[in-house]
Amino acid sequence: MEHIERGLTEAEARGRLAIHGPNLIVKPREVSFLGIVAEEITEPMILLLLFVGAVYSLWGKLEDALTIFVVIILLVLAEVWNEYRAKKAIASLAKIAAPVAGVLRDGAIKEVKAEEVVPGDVLALSQGTRVAADARLLVSYSLQVDESALTGESFPVLKKEGEEVYAGTVVVSGEGLAEAVATGRGTRLGRLSAAAREIKPPKTPLQKAMKSLAKGLVFVALFFSFLIPFLGYIRGQPLREMVLTGLALAFSIIPEELPIIITMVLGLGAYQLSREGFLVKKLKAAEVLGDATVILTDKTGTITENRMRVVWAYPPDKEKEVLSAAMASMTGLSRSPTDMAIMEKARDMGIRAEGAVLRERSFDATKKTRALIRRLDSGNELFVTGAPERVLKSSLEPRPDIERAMLEEASKGRRVVAVARKAVLEGQEEMPFDELERDVDVAGIVAIEDPPRNGVKETIKRARDAGVRTIMVTGDHPLTAAYIAGEVGIPGERVITGAELASMSDDGLRREVERVSVFARVTPEDKYRLVKAMRENGEVVAVTGDGINDTLALKAADIGIAMGIRGTDVAREAADVVLADDNFVTIGHGIFQGRKFFDNLKKGLKYYLSVKTALILVFLVPVLLGLPLPLAPIQIILLELFMDLAASAGFVAEPAERSIYEPITKKKLFDRGMLAGIGLSGLSLFAAVFGPYYYALSRGLPLEGARTFAFTAWIMGHIFLAFVSRSEREPLISLGPFTNVAMDVWAAAAFAFLFLILATPLGALVKATPLTASQIFLIACIALVATLWQEAIKMLKNIPKTEKA
Repeated sequence: MEHIERGLTEAEARGRLAIHGPNLIVKPREVSFLGIVAEEITEPMILLLLFVGAVYSLWGKLEDALTIFVVIILLVLAEVWNEYRAKKAIASLAKIAAPVAGVLRDGAIKEVKAEEVVPGDVLALSQGTRVAADARLLVSYSLQVDESALTGESFPVLKKEGEEVYAGTVVVSGEGLAEAVATGRGTRLGRLSAAAREIKPPKTPLQKAMKSLAKGLVFVALFFSFLIPFLGYIRGQPLREMVLTGLALAFSIIPEELPIIITMVLGLGAYQLSREGFLVKKLKAAEVLGDATVILTDKTGTITENRMRVVWAYPPDKEKEVLSAAMASMTGLSRSPTDMAIMEKARDMGIRAEGAVLRERSFDATKKTRALIRRLDSGNELFVTGAPERVLKSSLEPRPDIERAMLEEASKGRRVVAVARKAVLEGQEEMPFDELERDVDVAGIVAIEDPPRNGVKETIKRARDAGVRTIMVTGDHPLTAAYIAGEVGIPGERVITGAELASMSDDGLRREVERVSVFARVTPEDKYRLVKAMRENGEVVAVTGDGINDTLALKAADIGIAMGIRGTDVAREAADVVLADDNFVTIGHGIFQGRKFFDNLKKGLKYYLSVKTALILVFLVPVLLGLPLPLAPIQIILLELFMDLAASAGFVAEPAERSIYEPITKKKLFDRGMLAGIGLSGLSLFAAVFGPYYYALSRGLPLEGARTFAFTAWIMGHIFLAFVSRSEREPLISLGPFTNVAMDVWAAAAFAFLFLILATPLGALVKATPLTASQIFLIACIALVATLWQEAIKMLKNIPKTEKA
């Protein structure tokens, strides 16, 4: 009995975990640095580089071949580090949002990671709990379990004390305590499963689209990688140089980093959010977050503080009697905020629940009540608690006094719970609850206060200003809902109840949901209909849920958000995101961060594809004009070290712009503006490189000197373009040139590399010649003018806003 009352100690649990191992059936996918190295060096692009190095070894000088192999090593390390960071972040999401289980440890019910449950742990089971291990029931209060995960039969199975419940099954009603007897691969589910396997995270739609785009662009890149050397050869360029140039161009132009850029922005962004309490379980949620136009949120614990306290009972002169009946209506295993508030108040008054629990009907979202039968000294008794209007309907006699008190308390924004009792005659204990719950004696009501959270009102306003509407749904009374809505700035002039929703057609609901922002006394099925109606209206919906029946709405929404504190296991599993603190402010933060992800992704891709476009033009135009190629093959390969790093690493760290707090239309990644920007930026970088190159040739400089002009202009130009690309609308001077540390470090490294090439003997290895200070200054001026004209346009566009302000 002591074991049932206290459970294991933490020390005992740790010891058993060391013996039995983690409670896992499927091994999580491990992210290994060496594994990614092995993947990377077998990539077609790296193999192509190795082939180029081998060809250089045969056709060129030994120092050229050695230089290329050093570049290959550096490039592989850079690619591997980027990939490792992104994949490690994504793998960490699963650990942060890992399933949890309620266990009795050291005499108190605690939540631990499900993988830490050990044989001998006492599991606390309630509605919506997924059983964490095979276990033997020690206590059962009408516990019913859905065993379809094992048997395929979805009918609930009633479980009594002494019977087994199995890992992976779901408690659909009732409550109980069960001692774990087997965990992990030793469970029935573990034995039925195939050998432990690694699970690879599924690709998001955007990742798939980028992979598809990259494959399509490969053909474009290969076309130009063949066309440019071919044109050069028929115009008299050396065959050997043209072959090496074609190979180098193929490597540099092919956009192999596109999928990595997506993974880095979404993966690292989602991981950062998860560290802040917005636990992104599925990477697609990070992709869709910024598109949200509606947040359909619960009231209790999300908009309110979830710190409920009993503030009043009616009749006032019978407060102890009312609270005694309320205590008797619960088993003591419930962790709901309402029950916890009542238990705390009852304990303060020295009230304890007497008598053994015979049967329980769990809280029903449709009936809005819960019922329980206890064996007392005076005989068996039924206790019913829940929504006052539902309890009053079953009252033996009218109670207008309670109805008036209920309306008065609800109008103050308080949650009101009614309590009723009724004697159960001998032989009636097994009668259906629907029959037993008629003609009850209403003991009174309990008023519970739960004020709005700090920051919610400001978050709702900021979201509204940004074009994101907040709709509140609650099981509470309409007057309670209207009061809280008014407190946080949600339009609550009209409140629609679940009963009204039930009588509405789907077309009528689609119209009403555009005008009404508060819905009260709703059921999970109502919430699902609301989500469906809004999506049919073209909205991108984020919805919160915590109960077993919320899974429909969570799955139907574009972004399903489960409550981390009061959410059931089933809701957490169905959701894309778990809200660690159940706080609406965190939802708002997540949506704005989602906009930042998309912004940064768009900037990174625009820059990346602009550079690729410029590289094609830098080689195509001189060939068409009959000029020598502006870069030696080894220089092309060397530039690859810096071209992709800015897009894949620099833009990930870009701070959020003010524009994320403004209304937006549903975004397409490659819209006209994006394509035009790629074209203009590509032309700008081309001008920055071709201008100095053509100038050097026209001044009679030898080809190696002219190519050094082009090489220097390329490095400078694409650094300047990266900084210009940090914002489409805001000038760099107002963004702050030093607010993106990652990009600043990258730019400093690129300039340092350029200095080494121009000022040390290393330049000879990459066919570069020394330049004078005046020549470098001239190149910098041309590159600045060719790229920074976009900054001038941004500043001109911002002048009216500044004057108006």
